[in-house]
Amino acid sequence: MILKDLEKIDTVAYLSRIRSENEREHQLRLLKIYEELPELREIDLEISGAAISEAKKRIAHAADSSDDYKDIISELSKKKTALLTSAGYPADYLDPIYNCPICKDWGEADGKVCKCIKKLRINELYKRSNLNTLLEKENFNTFSLEYYSKESFPGKKYTPYENASNILESAKKYVKEFDQKHESILIYGSTGLGKTFLSNCISKELLDTEHTVLYLSSNELFEEVLSNYIMSHKEEEKATLEPIYQYIHSSDLLIIEDLGTEVLSSFVKSQLFEIINKRIIANKATLITTNLDFNTLKDRYTERVISRIVNNYKVYQFYGDNIRYTRKK
Repeated sequence: MILKDLEKIDTVAYLSRIRSENEREHQLRLLKIYEELPELREIDLEISGAAISEAKKRIAHAADSSDDYKDIISELSKKKTALLTSAGYPADYLDPIYNCPICKDWGEADGKVCKCIKKLRINELYKRSNLNTLLEKENFNTFSLEYYSKESFPGKKYTPYENASNILESAKKYVKEFDQKHESILIYGSTGLGKTFLSNCISKELLDTEHTVLYLSSNELFEEVLSNYIMSHKEEEKATLEPIYQYIHSSDLLIIEDLGTEVLSSFVKSQLFEIINKRIIANKATLITTNLDFNTLKDRYTERVISRIVNNYKVYQFYGDNIRYTRKK
């Protein structure tokens, strides 16, 4: 599914459309300013004339740009800026318009795929999986504590309500401090207690603040991405999956949903450790949700994986009655 969705994302057409829209907006701004401030048009004509004259000199004499030319352009640019600002416009109002100042909307910077294209692919995956629609419904504004029991729970200091309330406040604080701490999270507990809902809350907050978030179910991560990318001998398939593979290690937040639902193998164990370890070293945040308890996690993925989580992750445990059933009642 991920491979097919990635193949449908036409970044070339997207960038072409962005450049056309920005150029059209730039021309509209020019027409507006030239009509409102005709003297500014004269300055632009002088700048163009000076540039053409300098180019002819270079062709004729193979000379470097003269100091006179630099002085002329500098003075004309100052006049232009003064006219714009005095009329209430920003000094850069007539500069070329770019959605991404790094690659200037061409998709590459320093010979590498620009991060704006990587983010485009991630956002498109969210849209195609209907996660965008889900995040509009599942966020901090809609997270309700009313379904959690206020009765004491065996073996626990807090009631399910108090526990969920504490986790919710901690998650909100986590988002606010994300750029300073880059902490990772493990959320565990039985089915239907709000683990996925909380991860969606965190995901939406970070996406809304322009962070890169890669959301993959455990099965998608190991079966659809890692297995196909690492094991495949088809270069075209590997090239398609390359952006997602890179983002597994470089995204601001990697969410691994439902760890434990994948088919277990030595490949899965080694890749999980590598992801967790590399992201810790790179100071990148990871959020894992699972229905498994710590003992099961240790038995399933080895002690060295769990030791990394225990020593480096914030751990939230949801407990209580299945709130999905409570809602239905």
